[in-house]
Amino acid sequence: MRRRPFLCVASALVTLALSGAASANGATILVLDQSGRVTVRENPLIPAGLSSQLPPYPGRSIAVASAATLPAQTASSANLNEAIARLASVGAISATERSDYDAALSSARNAAKGLSGQRRSELRAVIANFDRMAKGGLVTASRLPALTETLRRNSQWWTNGSSLGYGQRVSFSGSELVWQAYPGQGLQIQWLGTFGYMNALWATKSKTSELRRLAREVSELASSRAGGAAWEYLFQFGGGRPPWVSGMAQGTAIQALARSSDRLKDAQLMTLAKRGIGIFRTRPPSGVRLKLEHGSHYLGYSYAPGQRIYNQFYQALRGLHDLADLSGDKTARRLWLEGQTRGRYELPFSNSGSWSYYEPGSLSTVGYHELLRDFLRGLCDVMTADRQRETTALRQKSGPDAVLNDFKNWPDPGPYCVMTKRFSDYLYARLGTTAPAAAPR
Repeated sequence: MRRRPFLCVASALVTLALSGAASANGATILVLDQSGRVTVRENPLIPAGLSSQLPPYPGRSIAVASAATLPAQTASSANLNEAIARLASVGAISATERSDYDAALSSARNAAKGLSGQRRSELRAVIANFDRMAKGGLVTASRLPALTETLRRNSQWWTNGSSLGYGQRVSFSGSELVWQAYPGQGLQIQWLGTFGYMNALWATKSKTSELRRLAREVSELASSRAGGAAWEYLFQFGGGRPPWVSGMAQGTAIQALARSSDRLKDAQLMTLAKRGIGIFRTRPPSGVRLKLEHGSHYLGYSYAPGQRIYNQFYQALRGLHDLADLSGDKTARRLWLEGQTRGRYELPFSNSGSWSYYEPGSLSTVGYHELLRDFLRGLCDVMTADRQRETTALRQKSGPDAVLNDFKNWPDPGPYCVMTKRFSDYLYARLGTTAPAAAPR
């Protein structure tokens, strides 16, 4: 593993905010313990708001490639029970695994029969999504751990927990996964929130045991997709049907795993992080890569190739950068370079002249404006550090007059830095304040 020096602690903490990892106030989390009791906790390391957590899908018409168009990897089944049986019959899962999966599904179906109202409808919606996946031949051996964990947790919550509104964050005692309520779709693993939390644990030196536990959980729930590993969303959202992936969430995943591998001295996490670039090599709907005239754009949603969400794209770039930087992986670096080339091309189009665009033709809310500004600042910072490090190394090797001219390998951070300042100026102008003085370096 190639080792790279990190930025100072203050910069690292800023980076966490840029990756959706933490907020000033933290999140209010409802925690269900093994006795069925719900407690309310404040966790400063889990994102509090929804500003970076899969925003509401725009109402206007765009090109959508349904996840149902994914190639089936097993024969279709009438429901999840039959899919499990078929996978066992061909040796894709063991007899023990089949027993565990069957038990989780049977428990969920029985629990739904004993519930009423919202509790019954939410649990039934989760089961229905998985039955539809089975009918489409989309239930695979690698997806079953995440499917059954979702069944177990929904059964547990809707049998014992409280009613939930949209966006409520939930966790379960003994687990570090971040769940979120999506009314009509039940509880779902919030992968962006989970990997943002993992980034925060990585930066908090006293949380090593929690980081290791979360690393184990996310490793066990990765699915095979696009020739690599992916953390798939298993519910209907914005016109897409499960299973689908988010370039932003996956970028944060590979970033968090690469960092955690370094922190925990666990090479398997780096291997998993590198497998996570599969969707960045692959076009939708299996992946998120759009190979265009000026490099590659990485989509926010694999099922929506017609949508370009600027803040999601730039966070995906940051994840690719950090993985390439920490691992030295040539494919990750190539995907990063292709993406940032496209990122520089798209930068002017993200600027209305007085505010930022969330996507072409749609102005950002204040929250999304700040989010995009912060992601660009993160790219400015790490790319500047890259150049400074390599310039220093070149001068030490070739003498004090050596200069760095390899723009292909060490791209110019200037456009990202300039746009960061412009977006900050727009924000201060709207708020009627002046920009704070630059902190001494």
